[in-house]
This record gives sequence, structure tokens and C-alpha cells, in this order.
Amino acid sequence: MSNVDAGVPAPVAGRKGLANGFDFSKGTAGLSPDTVALIERRKRTLGTLGPLFYNRPIHVVRGSGAHLFDADGVDYLDCYNNVACVGHANAHVREAVADQLAKQDTHSRYLQDEVLDYAERLLALFPEGLDRVSFTNSGSESNDLALRMARVYSGHQGVVVTANAYHGITALVSSVSPSFGTAIPLAPFLATVEVHDVLTGDMPADRVRAVLRERFVAAFRKLHDAGYGVSAVLLDQIFSSDGVLPGAQGWVADVADMAHRAGGLLIADEVQSGFARTGDAFWGFQRHHADADLVTIGKPMGNGIPTGAVVYKAAIGDAFAACTRYFNTFGGNPVSMRAAEAVLDEIESRGLLKQAKTVGDYICDGFASLLAGRPKLGQIRHAGMFIGIDIRSDDGSRPDPAGTQAIVDALRDRDILISASGADGSALKVRPPLVFTTADADRLLAAIGELRDLGYFG
Repeated sequence: MSNVDAGVPAPVAGRKGLANGFDFSKGTAGLSPDTVALIERRKRTLGTLGPLFYNRPIHVVRGSGAHLFDADGVDYLDCYNNVACVGHANAHVREAVADQLAKQDTHSRYLQDEVLDYAERLLALFPEGLDRVSFTNSGSESNDLALRMARVYSGHQGVVVTANAYHGITALVSSVSPSFGTAIPLAPFLATVEVHDVLTGDMPADRVRAVLRERFVAAFRKLHDAGYGVSAVLLDQIFSSDGVLPGAQGWVADVADMAHRAGGLLIADEVQSGFARTGDAFWGFQRHHADADLVTIGKPMGNGIPTGAVVYKAAIGDAFAACTRYFNTFGGNPVSMRAAEAVLDEIESRGLLKQAKTVGDYICDGFASLLAGRPKLGQIRHAGMFIGIDIRSDDGSRPDPAGTQAIVDALRDRDILISASGADGSALKVRPPLVFTTADADRLLAAIGELRDLGYFG
């Protein structure tokens, strides 16, 4: 049986290229000798399985704040990296890690203060009821564990995601990530729901919510009819790979309520939207006032030190623990916990939740002002410092992935780093470190103004 869909055709098999990815098959003509040597060295050791960004890859040697520097000392403005959320080479994170490495770093099956200190501080950032946490090494592991917990607690197997969702790389999680678009089949117990069309249109918010309720109900019904039931709805709370879709606040709460009535749970994937990214709330699901049952986190949690977690309601963990066990050798290790706590220090002491909103609004206002009336400019969407900008064909009638990539490449040539998103790669994706300032934004907007004058936006 193929995956079950609701409101969208089944994903087409065949490898989907990475938006803004270097194409190894086209060779290295026109690149510098040093860049060619590094690419060839990479191919000999890493193969071509791991992607590179940009048609002209960048040799990064150091970073500071929202800036990366290459081997020639060129200063690139990083408008894309949400992993180093409190800035590249953050001194406070570095000192916390070094201090802990000088003491001890072992697994969490001993009694240790570090993992408990962080767990208590992290849980204090969640609504009452989300009162337990298990630690992992990545967002992928977090989503894998959350799906397993949902299966046990609900007694069902079916999973619902959005039509171009990406949730990670484990066997289970990649099988519910249609954005991979590979010949590896998606899970038979998966239902996909199209959300991009209504969340990017001009439909009133109440109508958007009504349409999405209908689509998710249809997905639940198909899973039940197929004998899988509904274990979980797994939603990235900024819908990054679907094209950055922060709108119609509240619709996720509707889906959570419906999932509960269908016997399933809501897993809020906060790997992209968490840690103050949206500017409205510390977690994306809070923007929608949704009753999440499990929350998965990763990427920015340790500012580059690998770590992740699943925050969950106690009854869910108790049910899981009653029939199996979970341990993770490196999950919750003291070094990662100290790094993660330092990230919280920086977000709180530097007011980065407020800064994400202020600077995100400033960037979007600047885009709208600079590009007003340009035919290739589509919708601008954002929540805090997570921005999606649709690029259209010259007559504005259809998406323009090639035009989007041309803008990404032209910005890279001006030492500005962004990327692309959406099922067809036609949305510019701007997602800088939270420490991004208005001065950094002015540099980005100046480059956009240059491209406007050169006709990149029609």
C-alpha cells in the first residue's frame, strides 16, 4: 500500500536535488585551484553523498557573531544559519564547554548535576503538563523517539505530516519526510496534507483554518480506514521545508484537538522554530496556542555542539517506559548540557527573543519597501527572524525556482549567505543567527537593492 494522501498527490519517486546545492556532476570549471583541490579531496573521502552549498562553495575557516570568514579573510554575512543561534564562536558557550571538558564528560547513567540543572531550566520554559525530558544528540533522534513514544501511548501506527515536510534522517523519520523525494518509499502508514496553497493565499484566516481542519480530518479517516489509526501528527512549527508558513495562527491548535479526538498526539517539531526564533514566543507551538503532547528540539540547542531533546507529558513517558527502555550514551552528556545552558544564558541576557522580532520586522519592512511593485516579488512571510520570500516569473504568473537560485547565487557573490525553500525551491529563505543586528540587516538590504537595480526582481 502506498502512503495515504489528503489534498495532495502522492510524492513522485526519484531523487530531489537540494535547494542551493553544488552539482558535483557539472565539474569544477571556473573555480579557484584551492577550491577545486578541496572539492576533490572531499570527494575522495566523503564521496558526493553529503551536499555542499552554492555553485561556488565557500571554504570557511572561522566565524564571529553573524559572520563567517573564508581562507582569504573574506567576510560573509551569514543570513541562514540557525544552528549557531547565539552567534558563531560565541565566547560564553566556548568557555562553558572548555570548563566542563576540564572536569569530566561521560554518559548520563551516573548521577550528575549538569543534566539535571539544564533539564529543570528547560522544562521551566514549557507550559504546565510538558514536564519530562529525554535527551538525544540531534533533532532526527528526537523525532524518532517521539514517534516511537506516540505509537506506544496511542496504540496506533499512523502518522500525518505536511506535503513537503522534512523531519530528519533516521529510517523511521525519513520515511515520514516527503521532502526527500527519493525512490525509497515513504511509510505505508503515512498521510500527507497540503498546506502551502492555503497558507500562502489571500483566504481569510478563519477560512484557512476551516479548510485545514477538513484536510486533516480526511487524512485521519483514511488512516483509520487503512487500519493504521492515528498515532501522531508531526508538524514543524514554522513549516520551513514547505516554504516558511507562519500564518493563520491557531490552526495547529485545531489540528491538535482533532488529533486527540482521533486517538493520536501532536508532536511539535521545534528544531527550526524553537529557542526564540519566531520572536512571538520561545516555542513555535505557543504561537498557535496548541496543546502539544511531545516537543522535539535540536539544532540551535547547543549552538553547534550536537544535542537534542524530547519534552513530553509524563503519562506518555510512563507508558513507554512500561514496555521498553530508552538510553542514549551521549544524550545529556555534561559538555552538551553546559553548552545548552550557555545558549539559554545568551538568549535571556541579551534579550534575543525581542531582538528576533524587532530585527525580523526590520528586514521584512526593508524588503517590502525596496521591492514594492517589482513583478517577480511574491509574498513575503515571516515570524521573527525566519523569513520566506516567494520569487515569481517575469509576469508574476508562476513560481520561479531558477530566478530564486539566481538571487541566492548573486548574493553569495556579494558575500551574503541565504538559501531557498519550498517544494520547488522558489522561496528565498532568510534565517540568520539570533544575534543578527540592524547593521547586519542594512548590509543585506543594500545587497538586495543592488540586485533590484540589476533586474533580478523584474
